[in-house]
Amino acid sequence: MKKINKLTWILMLCPFLSVSQVLEPLQDQPDDIINGAYKKEHNQQKEEAYAYPVINEKDIVWSRTIWREIDLRQKINHHFYFPAITDRSHLNVEKMSLIDVIMEAIQSDMSYRVFKAEQNAKAGNEFKYGELTMQEKMALGKNADLIETRLDEYGDPVFDEAGNVLYDTIKGKEFDRTNVKKWKVKEEWFFDKHRSKMSTRIIGLCPVMEIPDEDYREEDMFWIYFPDYRSLLVQTKVANFTKNNAQQRSYLGIFEKRMFGSRILQESNIMNRSVTDYMIGLDALLESERIKEEIFNIEHDMWEY
Repeated sequence: MKKINKLTWILMLCPFLSVSQVLEPLQDQPDDIINGAYKKEHNQQKEEAYAYPVINEKDIVWSRTIWREIDLRQKINHHFYFPAITDRSHLNVEKMSLIDVIMEAIQSDMSYRVFKAEQNAKAGNEFKYGELTMQEKMALGKNADLIETRLDEYGDPVFDEAGNVLYDTIKGKEFDRTNVKKWKVKEEWFFDKHRSKMSTRIIGLCPVMEIPDEDYREEDMFWIYFPDYRSLLVQTKVANFTKNNAQQRSYLGIFEKRMFGSRILQESNIMNRSVTDYMIGLDALLESERIKEEIFNIEHDMWEY
């Protein structure tokens, strides 16, 4: 039987204890310290995200669901990855990577919904496998404890006085957030005839963690419902990649303005197959670009000249 760690005992025995009390809070900067030459009041982030305009189904003449992948190793996407902090005590609430923003929110406020990610699951089932429990949220990204047989110096199992095999519990390593090198995005593209505009709405985000072992592999961590996190993302400043500190952007602005590079993994289709199911290598990249161009042409063809 696996041993229950100290944090789990605290959560089980003290249900009235909030998670924010269990986790050590980040220290805030004193109000009298101006971290610069002037107070940046003009660029203060909004408390809540702006409301989406109301869309009537009768006004939608075309729509398509797209799944794409954002690779943080690309230069255009570095603002999602940096600053890459391995020690949580060094985090700066003013400038955090995307995974730090999401993880801090999830593990300090249990009201944020997080959905289980089944590996190799079919597209369209992102929110089907249920929400994570409080204990599962706290354990996100941590390797499970390993139960191994205790061996002697000759490699033979060790027995106790009753003849039972003795086991050792090896604690899993803490989650290194810098191993999140990709994000999956689920979004809906649609043409609204009422506003005569092609628009897109992000539905969900999924961090993809790189597993550092002998065999290179990646693992989907969880799915979040993007509208639940819009007010959080609008409050978080992005590490400045324009070399202009007078202009600050939020993560919500980055997503809404499409200031990132990505490749399309799948579009909604009758067979529910991804691009890599029928294309490989360079052909898969070209197919991704073809889908992007097709969406652009659909909007272009809606107009008459």
